[in-house]
Amino acid sequence: MSKTPTNKNLNKSNTLFNYFKKSPATSSVSSPRSSAIEQDKNVLKNSENKLIQSENEVQIEAKRSLVNDPDFVLDNQESEEDEEISIRSKKRRRAIESDDDDHSETENIRPNKTATPSKKKEEKNESALFSGFEFSNSIKESHDIDPEHESGPAKKKPKTQKDQDSDNDGVENVIWEHEKVDFLKPQHIRDANKNRPGHPDYDSRTLYVPDHYLNSLTPAMRQWWVLKSQNFDTILFFKVGKFYELYHMDAGIGVQELGFTFMKGNFAHSGFPEQAFDKMATQLIEKGYKVARVEQTETQDQMAERIKSMNRPTKFDKVTRREICQVTELGTQVFTQQTALIDKAEPRIILSLNEKNEDKQTRYGICFLDTSICNIYLTEFADDQHCSRLLTLLAHYNPVLVLYEKTGVSQKTLGVIRTVLRNAKKELLAKDSQMLSAEKTLKILKENYYDANQGKQWPETLKILQNSDDTLGLTPSNDYALTLKSLGGILWYLQKSLIDQQVIDSANFLLYSPPDIEKEKSFKSTSTHLSQSKNMVLDAITLHNLRVFGEELSLYQTLDFCCTKFGKRLLHDWLCVPSNSKDVILQRQSAVKELLENGALLQEIRLVFVRIPDLERLLAVLHGFGNQKLGHPDTRAVLYCLQDYNKKKISDFVTTLNGFEAVLELPDLCHDAKSTKLKELTQFHPNGRLPDMKKSLRYFKDTFNFKEALETGSLAPNQGDDEEYDQVEIEIKKLQDEMKLYLKTQEHFFGCKVSYFGSDKKRFQIEVPEANAKKANSDYALESQKKGKGACKRFYTKETREFLKKMQQLEERRKNVMGDFARRIFEKFSKEFNLWKQMVHLVAELDVLVSLAEYARNQEIICVPEIVDNENILMLEESYHPSMNVNGEFIPNGIELGGQKAPLALLTGPNMGGKSTLMRQVGLLTVMVQIGALIPARSCKTSLVDRIFTRLGAQDDIIAGQSTFLVELSEASIILKHATNKSLVLLDELGRGTSTYDGNAIAGAVVNYLSEKRCRCLFSTHYHNLVDNFKNNPNVALGHMACMVENEDDEDVTQETVTFLYKYIDGPASKSYAFGAAKLAGMPVKIIRRAHELSKYVEKIALQRKLKSKILAKDFNGVSECIQKLKACII
Repeated sequence: MSKTPTNKNLNKSNTLFNYFKKSPATSSVSSPRSSAIEQDKNVLKNSENKLIQSENEVQIEAKRSLVNDPDFVLDNQESEEDEEISIRSKKRRRAIESDDDDHSETENIRPNKTATPSKKKEEKNESALFSGFEFSNSIKESHDIDPEHESGPAKKKPKTQKDQDSDNDGVENVIWEHEKVDFLKPQHIRDANKNRPGHPDYDSRTLYVPDHYLNSLTPAMRQWWVLKSQNFDTILFFKVGKFYELYHMDAGIGVQELGFTFMKGNFAHSGFPEQAFDKMATQLIEKGYKVARVEQTETQDQMAERIKSMNRPTKFDKVTRREICQVTELGTQVFTQQTALIDKAEPRIILSLNEKNEDKQTRYGICFLDTSICNIYLTEFADDQHCSRLLTLLAHYNPVLVLYEKTGVSQKTLGVIRTVLRNAKKELLAKDSQMLSAEKTLKILKENYYDANQGKQWPETLKILQNSDDTLGLTPSNDYALTLKSLGGILWYLQKSLIDQQVIDSANFLLYSPPDIEKEKSFKSTSTHLSQSKNMVLDAITLHNLRVFGEELSLYQTLDFCCTKFGKRLLHDWLCVPSNSKDVILQRQSAVKELLENGALLQEIRLVFVRIPDLERLLAVLHGFGNQKLGHPDTRAVLYCLQDYNKKKISDFVTTLNGFEAVLELPDLCHDAKSTKLKELTQFHPNGRLPDMKKSLRYFKDTFNFKEALETGSLAPNQGDDEEYDQVEIEIKKLQDEMKLYLKTQEHFFGCKVSYFGSDKKRFQIEVPEANAKKANSDYALESQKKGKGACKRFYTKETREFLKKMQQLEERRKNVMGDFARRIFEKFSKEFNLWKQMVHLVAELDVLVSLAEYARNQEIICVPEIVDNENILMLEESYHPSMNVNGEFIPNGIELGGQKAPLALLTGPNMGGKSTLMRQVGLLTVMVQIGALIPARSCKTSLVDRIFTRLGAQDDIIAGQSTFLVELSEASIILKHATNKSLVLLDELGRGTSTYDGNAIAGAVVNYLSEKRCRCLFSTHYHNLVDNFKNNPNVALGHMACMVENEDDEDVTQETVTFLYKYIDGPASKSYAFGAAKLAGMPVKIIRRAHELSKYVEKIALQRKLKSKILAKDFNGVSECIQKLKACII
């Protein structure tokens, strides 16, 4: 059983609360945890406690009586320096059954009261919301109000050592309440259906909580356990007034991961204020947790009305209703008014997978998406025994969250999931109820999202997945049944996360085709991100072996000079599927070359791009603002930082508009552009494809004031644009003038200067200096008073109450008008959603080209590759590895495959001589050529490559449970099956995973096959017999990585010093110089010498056998050569 963390953890300062204590108060409100008690007194009865007659007494009593009440009461504080005394009915201090800090629409609003005594009410003694509970350390202090500074943020009092020791007493070895209950113990734990772990239907996302335990709890704690039982794998941010609370096991996570401190009591408890939600939730999500935001979804008045309408309400009904409004984790992030965009450009992909075995093949149906962008990709394909297409898809779009059916995937597929996706979170879904069938998926989509009766039509892509004979669209196509099932799994998960409406309403459905499938399924789409036609194929093995992606020295890192987040994502897409279209490549080359030659233009464009936010994600955010379903719990949530959230919403909108305004600077910047591609990306129709959105942007700019909107958090029409709004403003101004005149009459009556005091529902109190207040008669109702310096009394009159009533009515009218105005603004923006999205894609493409030009600008040697189509050739002159020439110390290399020379080069040379690096260099430069980049070489001439195959080192983790040699042969098998004369093959030491003779034979057979296929190939080997066998083959060229040997000595190799030159030279290497590598590695000299002796002996035996075969074959030239070699093998 776990124990409470040590004193160090419990008592460290809570920096989060210290931070918020430094923030100025936004208005004169009570302590964040104070509760608007008066607003619920018709619902809950007060317990019999000591009467509190002044505000100061309330504070002192609150600090002393926190043992049974986490939601203590502090009245409204008005002054920063002096003691405030509110005149209101005497109240009883009570233990609160209702757990809300503040149930009112505004902060700490109390009923208006005069100075006359109020009647005492009969109160029922109820237990506290969470009994046996105290605040501890900084948490407690941050919630208290310093009586010397009653208004503003709480201040922390210094603690004595005695105080500190007292805090520690009884806390160190606490066993929390949740650690005692039987149903949470491993031997008793069950899911909601009472299944034990290990049962086929066990659902780890739920928890069985006995009814007798639930019925023993306070109403709010019962709420928490009910929600937790339905979301056992989720951290609940449980709203209590203005705070999100974490209870029981969740509280421990808050302490462990977020640095909170526990509050004292029998059960674990920690929390934070509402305005910190984004920061706290993001930290947990980034660490892999799932977070649910639980909101209060009714006010105190609404709760009272609900209870009043019930025949026999129970005590569990007498609590504010709470609902989960959103569940978020990596893979389901959407950015709303409460959560800011993440800084990372990489997509966070959720992927759902189903499979079926047929005809000795595995058929996969897959759906995947990034919820922050809402492009939903759908695919179905048959795969080989190596899972080649599945692995390639996962390499291109690496998910962070994977959904699959509990018993619906094979062991082979599970092996891929557990190895390739070992860092992804896995969610096992139940058949039919969670991983929905294809038929049920179509039914739900039609009923909830694409109901023709509501004017919503099926997207064109989804129509392809349906049986064309069914006009209702409820029958799946046989070719896409698995795909629709995977979409059903995604749909169920989005619904459970409460983001389905936001994602589906903004969704752009796209078909994904594996890159090696030539025939492209035609479909209509506004996006071209995944167009697979005429693209080079880079499978998972090749992407890994060439290090196209990764954190260090990857090609992506090297080329990424993109200024925008969506540009970075497009560069990733280009590298996954380089183009195989000569026209596309030449257009990109031309644009990059022009940008490189015009350095001033290049930098000006980059200066524009650095001002552009992540428009792709912001578009999804804004689209979601205007498409929230009325039944969603968020529409009922009571939020206390609503003005801050509205400001963020307006900020996102204004930021987006400013970003698009920056984009519209491109046409003028690039008006002299000569390349077709630059014109296409930067000019308006008919010269280019950039939508002319000047009129729309001008409309938004002229319709409301950006600066004012950001300050107020609301959209208001400019004067003269909206007649109804102007009329309300006139009436408000008229009322304000009337109030000023009335104030002058009061100054005359009291004989001194008076002013209005208060905020929100407590506005328009007449504040009168205490010396003059004695003139007040029965027409003046005393509301509050202030003692000490500047003492005064505050009154309401019949007239001021009428002012308040009229002002509230006018403000409500203005609010409705402004709400309707904001709706029209967002609606107009959403109507042009596809045009905005088109602009984003064009900017992304230009950003990638600018990035390629910036890369080229930083290279000492750069060239524009020449692309030919009349011969298969790859010729590089003085080329550099794109990722390794950081300090200009890299040795350039030239190589020629095909054309007038042999298409296959058999590469030999010393270990550590650079063979593998050269092969990766050739592969990466080929990729760069076909994304349209300029490459670091003196010159380059090449024909297009349809696919790059690699075998560079053992990939034992690609498919679980396979040996190095089996993986080696599996990769070679894929190459032999799919390589064409237009492919590039890079094979490093094939056959080394088995015995010398078997490996030699396998390598020889593969070289022979590839040479006859005439695909361009680099084949490195240490089998010198292989060199001998192919030295006269016209389709095979011999080459080696040069080295310089000092003190060469065949008798004692330990005296040799090998210097690697890293230079490719025609002809075979004389030997492998393995013993030089052994010496560099620090092996003992005795072992190296003995190894050399054995090597000579083995070589002698092999030459003797070879000599015998040459004599029998009457190959006299071969006999002579063998004799010469034998002489060198004398020991």
